[in-house]
Amino acid sequence: MSSNALESQGITIGIELVAGSPVAYDLIPDCKDISFRTGSASVIDTTDLSSLAKEKRMGLQDEGQCTFTLNFIPKEATHAELLAAKADRQIRKFEVTLTDASPVTKYQFDGYVLSVPMSASVDSVIESNVTVEITGLVTEV
Repeated sequence: MSSNALESQGITIGIELVAGSPVAYDLIPDCKDISFRTGSASVIDTTDLSSLAKEKRMGLQDEGQCTFTLNFIPKEATHAELLAAKADRQIRKFEVTLTDASPVTKYQFDGYVLSVPMSASVDSVIESNVTVEITGLVTEV
């Protein structure tokens, strides 16, 4: 293992609760895991009848989705905002912060909250596997 590898413990995700300038992100607490930038560009087939093999071009970049699991707390403001974002179908601003040394790497993106399902089982806590569809590019700041 590389000694330069970043630990995942300490990664945070934030959401903009109140629109403003500059943008301020409120941390979404109780996140257990995160995955983002899961998309891939489409492949455009440019093959014609004179081609000797398939010929292709790369389509537009697709940043995919951001998914994360959290211990769901309905009265927590950011958790309630996720539900509101799903209901009103409006774009929200998000920020993922990694654990590297100063300056810290941050990724910002806009997205639509597609789902905030709740699950519970015996001897467990209520969880939600949130899905955010990223629109546009993810930018490193």
